[in-house]
Amino acid sequence: MKRNIIVLGIGRFGQAVATKLFEKGAYVTAVDADYSKIEKIANYVSTAIQADITEEDAMKSLGISNYDVAIIATGADLEASIEATLICKDSGVGEVIAKATSSSHARILEKIGADFTVFPEQDMGARLARSIADPNSIELLDFSNNISVIEIPVKDKWVNHSLSELNFRNKFQMNVVGFLRNGQILMDINSDTPIEKDDILILIGSKENARHIEKSI
Repeated sequence: MKRNIIVLGIGRFGQAVATKLFEKGAYVTAVDADYSKIEKIANYVSTAIQADITEEDAMKSLGISNYDVAIIATGADLEASIEATLICKDSGVGEVIAKATSSSHARILEKIGADFTVFPEQDMGARLARSIADPNSIELLDFSNNISVIEIPVKDKWVNHSLSELNFRNKFQMNVVGFLRNGQILMDINSDTPIEKDDILILIGSKENARHIEKSI
């Protein structure tokens, strides 16, 4: 079943997120007050709508409460991101993910109900630094609420074994949420799913455990 996702604010970050989610099969609605941005993205999402994301009536007219996920992709305008987050939470959106530009901005968004906050520029800078310092480093995406999503290549000794056989969760204190296999993300996995050569494991857990596994792999 397709996830119903609305992306509010179509700058560079919002455009990248919206188009990639659409490519992955989600039903994506892109919203921005700037009509030129709506025109530009219209052919790359399910629906593109010109509207003010800070106007509650406008958001309700879009059926905001029917969305599984809302991504508040505007960050530079602090007031707009706060207003949009409040509207989404008050409307009962299942999950609200908001872009933040600083730790104080993130704290405000979390205080008013954002389920996750992300720092795209900070994350990209950190990933670039890691790739330069260590070309074999693990890809990391950090969330401000002490959660990290990481991708790790499998070790040869893991191949043809299941997660339960490897005692993976107890050993690393990270949850495996999917496999990246042959360019496709496999989410329908369980502890008995065998690992194949060239798989990449997608894990979620605390930042502390993510750093630990990065050092131990």
